[in-house]
Amino acid sequence: MSPLFISFEGIDGSGKTTLAKLLFTALGKRGIKALLTREPFDPDIRKKVLENDLAPWGEVFLFLGDRNLHVENLIKPRLREEYTVITDRFYLSTLAYQGFGRGLDLKKLKELNEKATGGLKPDMTFLVDVPVEVALERVQRERGNPDRFEDRAFLERVRQGFLTLAREEENVIVLDGQKSPYELLGEILKHIDIRFRNYLI
Repeated sequence: MSPLFISFEGIDGSGKTTLAKLLFTALGKRGIKALLTREPFDPDIRKKVLENDLAPWGEVFLFLGDRNLHVENLIKPRLREEYTVITDRFYLSTLAYQGFGRGLDLKKLKELNEKATGGLKPDMTFLVDVPVEVALERVQRERGNPDRFEDRAFLERVRQGFLTLAREEENVIVLDGQKSPYELLGEILKHIDIRFRNYLI
């Protein structure tokens, strides 16, 4: 059985992190070797971006350097060891946030992402979609005041960007993030079972 590379995408407050953790646990219970990881790979990257108010391309180069390390030092080695790798965010986040959100050229972003990842793409991407007002309410409850990536107008552009990418990119499945996490986990497992027959047996 070949390992899978699965990513979760969505705006902050969508519930993607919770679902990535639930899937990781569910695979472990089925005896499937799995690794749960996230981006930014270096936890200080987001802090640097928020504290230094970088220009959009400065954000991109920080995130892409971080992604290259993530892919080469963790994701690819674990896939070779036949782990199924689950990541909370991957390249669609750059396209949605810095492309649709910050207005950078999507073609250039895709080319740079291709170089940073060596062409690696997830076998499946689950886009957890929620209205921006729902996401912001969740963020407020969990973390207090939102950061500058959590501005309403900005997140509307990012959300629409994710939905556009879901229509254009291969193997992207859109989930209704307003459903309960365990209901969504059932949908995720069903999608994996349909797409990769006998994987969960």
